[in-house]
Amino acid sequence: MSTASMRPLLIPILITFILGMAEVGRPSPIIDLPYCPCPDPNSFGRFCKRYYDQCQSDSECSIKELGSRCCLVAGCGKECMQV
Repeated sequence: MSTASMRPLLIPILITFILGMAEVGRPSPIIDLPYCPCPDPNSFGRFCKRYYDQCQSDSECSIKELGSRCCLVAGCGKECMQV
């Protein structure tokens, strides 16, 4: 086979090789845990004498207890709750 007859085959092989190299160097995607929204604020069944927010964000709760979320509790305020 001459070089001229191999040229049409060479281009697709090179493209496949280059794309394969790009795939190897890419980082794997970050796997997030499924998002669990807070349940209905009335579902906790609590009665509080005063309204007080114990947290403002989920990040404050994850420091205290892994997997907890800052949820609104009806009549009580925001609290770190396991959901």
